[in-house]
Amino acid sequence: MPLNPETTEAAQGKWARLRYRLAQLRIKITVPYVLLALLVTFAAAFIVTRLLAGLLEDRFHAALTDAGRKAADSLAALEEEHLAIWRNLAFTQGLDKAVATGDRAKLEEIAVPVAVNAQQDVLEILDRDGAPLFAMYHIPGGSVADYDYTPAAGQAIWPTVQTVLQKQTDPLGDKYAAFVKTERGWIFYTLGPLQYEGRPVGALLVGTYLEHLVARLDAAALARVSVYLDAGPPQATTLAPQAPELLALDADTFQAYMERQAYQSPRRDIQVGGRSYAEVFGGLKVRLVQNAGLFSVALPLSFVTDSGSATRESMMSLFGAFIIVVVIVGILIASAVVHRVQRLAAATRQVADGNLNVQVDVKGIDEIAALSRDFNQMVNQLREGRLYRDLLGMTASPEVATRLRDELKQGRLELGAQTIEATILFADIRGFTTLSEGHEPAYIIDMLNEYFQGIVAIIREHNGVVNKFIGDAVLAFFGVLPENTPPEQSARDAVAAALGMLDYVTTINRRRLTQGELPIRLGIGVNTGPVVAGILGSEVRFEYAILGDTVNVAQRLSDLNKMYPDYDLFIHDTTWLRLGPTLPVEAVHLGDVEVKGRVQPVNTYAVKG
Repeated sequence: MPLNPETTEAAQGKWARLRYRLAQLRIKITVPYVLLALLVTFAAAFIVTRLLAGLLEDRFHAALTDAGRKAADSLAALEEEHLAIWRNLAFTQGLDKAVATGDRAKLEEIAVPVAVNAQQDVLEILDRDGAPLFAMYHIPGGSVADYDYTPAAGQAIWPTVQTVLQKQTDPLGDKYAAFVKTERGWIFYTLGPLQYEGRPVGALLVGTYLEHLVARLDAAALARVSVYLDAGPPQATTLAPQAPELLALDADTFQAYMERQAYQSPRRDIQVGGRSYAEVFGGLKVRLVQNAGLFSVALPLSFVTDSGSATRESMMSLFGAFIIVVVIVGILIASAVVHRVQRLAAATRQVADGNLNVQVDVKGIDEIAALSRDFNQMVNQLREGRLYRDLLGMTASPEVATRLRDELKQGRLELGAQTIEATILFADIRGFTTLSEGHEPAYIIDMLNEYFQGIVAIIREHNGVVNKFIGDAVLAFFGVLPENTPPEQSARDAVAAALGMLDYVTTINRRRLTQGELPIRLGIGVNTGPVVAGILGSEVRFEYAILGDTVNVAQRLSDLNKMYPDYDLFIHDTTWLRLGPTLPVEAVHLGDVEVKGRVQPVNTYAVKG
């Protein structure tokens, strides 16, 4: 049957188009590359999954070993805590005499606060024969202060107690530690002798319930912990607390683990509650006793099995699909993207090296363009944050820091100053040395912090700016920042702030007098006049400063209550005349007063505190 010419021509046209597409250089490069990538990916996935199981097992065993080490360290730390409590009590004045005389009331007075504050489970004090003089046992499940003070019996026959009472020592001294089974269950004790006037009078025992001990080791190791003091079920466990018999060790296994733990960490796999666990054993070491028993740490085996299964199942499929997409997309857009990413990466490296002036060009509206914009914004914020942080570290007031930041952002920050008429307030605590005498430095700091907190708030409330603290003195200015104000306004603000400060100190003194403390007395000077205000220092370190004779006179005025003890606030007449007809306070005109450091007297008004 002859072929239809039209059909033949159509078939030849499709084949020609297919050949043309396959002949494209992009296809010639991409197809072999993708096939090779898939082959390498599946081979790598197969090899990796084989290796991963061994790596996970090693990692799991390392995690078990690390958990065991943390548990051992936590036990040693607990013993040190016991010793710290023991020393705290043993060296408390009066305890040794109370033990020697059998004064139980005194023992309770001394021991109870220490044990409760330390949240200690057990505290026992024995006489020289091992008989209990005082005991307190925390009630499980109770509050911090719930203790049973009924002494137990039988301590005298404990080997460790006999060792202590007989004044035996080991290379570490005369303190010992031991696990003891009591009527209240197993307890981990640290104990040592008590002496009075050079002779032994008894023993002091500090203990922790074994259940609390394993809970603590569990929290430290982030693994389930069990303690085996003998063959059989563990004496305490967080792995199977409701059914410890599931974890029992027969006598032969217990003995074998005890012998092996000196040079390796025995391991067993066990089923608990439908889950598989790996349990690693180590020796309990307390003081010099190397073989006090065994402890174990356990982690679920699902850490290995789940990770390995998930990896094996997903490796082939995810790697294959993901690599194909990555290869194809990478080939298509790499040339358009790599250059832009490289520029962004180079800019990032400059930022990491500390260059916060770098910027990247933003082209387009895609994700890389958005990332470039975010990068530029981030660098701007970092730059502004660093500058603002540095400025805050150079200034003593938020208003000053804000002024410096604004000027710096506008490129106007220059070292220099301007002359402006402002009002200065200088306040000093009178007799601060006497006030501080007999007090600890911490008390003085707390007192000054309380004082400064209120004073600064009052000054800022009246539009003032604290320029600096000079010991117990405060220098503030009005009418300069955050903006210049007329001298009449700055004078009224400063006097109002001074009156508020005196009222605040009066409030503080009421409390201090009720507490039997000396009252605080201020000397405040207020002066209005020309000052030099601006940035003082160098380009590396500078501060905002207020200088001039006006500042000096305000400081000298604050000292006048040494000459005029009935007054606390002294106002220069240049300030007084600017207060206006409605005066905020009644004052006494002292006239011209001579002040230290000035030839000309100062016309002054005085106000009582």
